[in-house]
Amino acid sequence: MKFYSKITVVTVLLLTFVIGCALLYWLAKPQDVTSPDTPVSEPEPVAQVRTVKLQKGELNEVFTAYGVVLPFPDKLTTISVPYTSQVDKMLVNQGQIVRQGDLLMALKPGVNAKLQLEQAQRELTAALRDNELLQERIRLKLATQQNSVATQLRVEQARVMVKNLVDQGIGKEQQIRAEKDGIIYLVSVQQGQIVAAGAPLLQLVDQNQWMVRLGIEPEDYEHLQAGQQVLIRPVNTPASEPVKGRIEIITHQIDPNTRLLNVFVRPALNQTLLINDFVEGRIIIASVNTFAVPRRAVLPDNGGYSLFTVKNAHAVKHRVQIGLENDQQVEVIAADLKAQDDVVVLGNYELEPDMAVSATSVDNIGKGAAQ
Repeated sequence: MKFYSKITVVTVLLLTFVIGCALLYWLAKPQDVTSPDTPVSEPEPVAQVRTVKLQKGELNEVFTAYGVVLPFPDKLTTISVPYTSQVDKMLVNQGQIVRQGDLLMALKPGVNAKLQLEQAQRELTAALRDNELLQERIRLKLATQQNSVATQLRVEQARVMVKNLVDQGIGKEQQIRAEKDGIIYLVSVQQGQIVAAGAPLLQLVDQNQWMVRLGIEPEDYEHLQAGQQVLIRPVNTPASEPVKGRIEIITHQIDPNTRLLNVFVRPALNQTLLINDFVEGRIIIASVNTFAVPRRAVLPDNGGYSLFTVKNAHAVKHRVQIGLENDQQVEVIAADLKAQDDVVVLGNYELEPDMAVSATSVDNIGKGAAQ
């Protein structure tokens, strides 16, 4: 009996020890006090956006046309000679700048011109000989002074003909020099070529005296007015500073080759334009001083438009109206917009009103400046 009592006591002690260890292990283990039914709060999302300062400035509504640089017709000088000639030396090329007095080319009289001068000289010699014979007959009383009228007239006509041909340069090599500063616009002949009387040899245009011919779509005709400002930029150098000009002539005829309406623009300054260069003309049809933002800042919104600004690190939505616009900017009209507002231009598609944002100014990108 005593033996069984000892076994019972040992068993109770072992059970008590095991239960105590288990209790100590459970107390020492970290407890998850969160109930499955208790909602877990997630961190508020923060959108990364880029902004620009809202400012008032001049916004121009424009449309673009293309054309070519041409000389003014009244500033174009054509050089020619009134007799058949041969080009002995050609000393200039198209597009070359020349100064007053520069030698452009040398001409020799052609065979026909020489023959014409020889015939005139022979006619003068014959007229003088006939006049001498008539004077001898008058001395011998074989003719009267009345008979000498015709021969003297013949002599005078022959002298005038010879003098005229000599004054034109026939009979000697002629040097053609520039009468004024300018640019060689066109070279019509080559060295050694026989040139007919009166045929053009060279065309010289005054420096900085040219205009721009633009081709306009006929449907844009109603937007055009004489005197409108045009910004001209060579197509091959789009990064260059545009040349300002104004519309001078609006034609009323469609060009049969291009099916466009020709508009002539007088540039205010021509130093950066080259003759026959292909240019882009941006014609300003309206201008206003207003709030203007990049086009990407404005979002379509249920048949209207909206944009976001940043205030106190949160997005603020503004319903706006659209005014003038061009390829890069658009006029925005809203009563709650003011100067120096931070307008979101990148990342605005993911924004919601009052959403937390981290904004970086576009002007400060690369400088590490964050708002």
